[in-house]
Amino acid sequence: MIADLPAFRYLTKGRFWIDLWNEINRDDCWGLAAQLSYYFLLAFVPFMLFLIAAVSLVPIDPGLQQQLMTTLNRVLPETAFMFVRDILLGLINADDSGILSLGVVLTLWSASRAFAGMVGVLNRAYEAMETRSFFKVQLLAVGVTLLFLVFVIASTVLVFFGDSLINLLLATGAVESSAGWQSFIRSVHWAARWVILFALLNVGIQIAYYTLPAKRMPWRFFSPGSIAATAGWVLASKGFSWYANSLADYQRVYGSLGALIVLMFWFYLSSFFLLIGGEIDSEIYRIRKDLGRVDY
Repeated sequence: MIADLPAFRYLTKGRFWIDLWNEINRDDCWGLAAQLSYYFLLAFVPFMLFLIAAVSLVPIDPGLQQQLMTTLNRVLPETAFMFVRDILLGLINADDSGILSLGVVLTLWSASRAFAGMVGVLNRAYEAMETRSFFKVQLLAVGVTLLFLVFVIASTVLVFFGDSLINLLLATGAVESSAGWQSFIRSVHWAARWVILFALLNVGIQIAYYTLPAKRMPWRFFSPGSIAATAGWVLASKGFSWYANSLADYQRVYGSLGALIVLMFWFYLSSFFLLIGGEIDSEIYRIRKDLGRVDY
């Protein structure tokens, strides 16, 4: 199914948000977000190395790697992006063949730790008992990591082709040359790019919500939790980036650790909204179960 539209009606009830707040505190999402952000921090650089290696194998254009870095720059605060970029460039330039070939399995395993950490968190939200074996859970985490890689690469390719197509149309005069019309085309392209990225990110989060818990729910492309997690992550990332770039001076307070602190706080925000989305879906499931509806 594309979406479970009746589930969204619960978001309009004040009691739902009170119960959700109580569940967030009972499940200690504040502390679990810190735990999950630690996993993401450990996995981020290996994940990006693996992703850059995978993008370099796409036989389209070498500009895809640069497009990936540009996209990362749009999400991360400037200090955190410069910190990550220097690490990635240093590792790649140090030994291409060693890091991008022999280290593929290790980087994939490291990146999957974050998703493996989410298993216990989502089981706790759904009050589900884990019955799967340790190795099955680890393989599941690796599979979700690979699916995330596919979605990130797909979004990078789509954004890259969108930028190239618009520039080609404007350069060759295939569209009307008036400044107003070209501005309209660029605005439509900008909106379409964000819609595509939002949709792909939403589906990626929904895959995690669907596959990781021990309690299996019906598949939905869009659920209240996945949309809330996606929207919250995008808005929080943009807001924190503006705050870190314009107002806060972490370098002055923390010195050389400032960039790492910014990156860690961004991971905390990302982890928190990822957990909030899972809590929203689990709370809707609990309400429906109490009402005798177990089809969610």
